[in-house]
Amino acid sequence: MIIRLTNAQIGLLIEETRKKYPIEACGVLFGDVSSNEAVVRKIILVHNILESPTNFQINPEEFLKILFKAEKGGMQLIGFFHSHPAAPYPSITDVRYMKLWPESIWLITSSIDYNVAAYKTVNGALQRINIEVN
Repeated sequence: MIIRLTNAQIGLLIEETRKKYPIEACGVLFGDVSSNEAVVRKIILVHNILESPTNFQINPEEFLKILFKAEKGGMQLIGFFHSHPAAPYPSITDVRYMKLWPESIWLITSSIDYNVAAYKTVNGALQRINIEVN
């Protein structure tokens, strides 16, 4: 599987990571999903209600409003974005929550070197997803 993003979308993720540092930035990814690829059409940046440098949480009411609006617009939930104050690799907490959203892709941006990586769980196992930037 691959996830497709534009240069502008990668730039947005990096800028949000810089802007929110040292707090973890976060957002929701919407677009089109097939069995082989996910194409990001829209990124909605949201407030990390934990205000934490090592964890993030999205307000559930805000998330539901965003989700319903995107679905009305014909977009599917692709996954989530957040930043890490380390390498872009899922933490133990991330993996626990990823298992609750097995169809979702998690984009992680490092606030150290601004590398971006994508992951999802497949049959309970962590899988890295290729990112293609257009």
